[in-house]
Amino acid sequence: MKTENYIPQKAKIIKKEYLCDDVISLRLKVLGRKSFSFLPGQFVMLSVLGFGEVPIGITSAPKEKRYFEVAVRSVGMVTKKIFTLKEGDYIGVGGPFGNGFPLSEIKGKDLVLVAGGIGLAPLRSLIKHIAENRRLVKSLTIFNGARCPEQLLFRDEYSDWRDFSEVSLSVESCDSSWKDCVGNISEIFGRTKIKRGSIMIVCGPPPMFDPVINHYAGKSVSESDLYFLLERKMKCGVGKCQHCTCGELYVCLDGPVFAYDKIKYNQEAFK
Repeated sequence: MKTENYIPQKAKIIKKEYLCDDVISLRLKVLGRKSFSFLPGQFVMLSVLGFGEVPIGITSAPKEKRYFEVAVRSVGMVTKKIFTLKEGDYIGVGGPFGNGFPLSEIKGKDLVLVAGGIGLAPLRSLIKHIAENRRLVKSLTIFNGARCPEQLLFRDEYSDWRDFSEVSLSVESCDSSWKDCVGNISEIFGRTKIKRGSIMIVCGPPPMFDPVINHYAGKSVSESDLYFLLERKMKCGVGKCQHCTCGELYVCLDGPVFAYDKIKYNQEAFK
């Protein structure tokens, strides 16, 4: 880890976009760096002077070095302050931190991504990476669920994703114009058959985890090929605050991506 990663650096907001009523996308350019390199699945610490800092997953493709993108949900003091920032404003950036997705393990395999709510945000980095490297995986399937159609993130990109993947959507409430699955995301599981031996990566709220495990773990997906992104547990990002400890594991240092067979008996990981 480079020392400079631990010191927040000034970044300019060059684009701000609302993804839904409580989630924004920010495009950031770190000043003083010719490029910003990261792996899909890594995260940064965003900071606002006088308010604090928060760990946020990167949503853009690693191929783009001039800037990077994040998605921020307005849920606390720091993120609510970030919501008020405008294009041209500045924000502190530390990182990138953590270990990314297992690119060497998914190479040449059938890959399934399961996202709930804002869980699609960090997975978008991997989706965009695969879009630019089509031969990385044998096939790509995306399961994405939200409370309602308006809460589905990156909706304008789904048609492009369908050029190289199968996209299945589910919402819990909708009107008659909705043509996809209705219910929580587990409703999709019985409708879409995935190939035995697939790799699966899951990111979303904890209530998603048990349905995924019960339906797939040790069945069509081996326990070592089922990965969970646990970034929701992080706080300081550097292993000092103890907020993200799961037994002997630190989500921010040892993750945030974990294979199920490494955490299946770790009850703290699934809370």
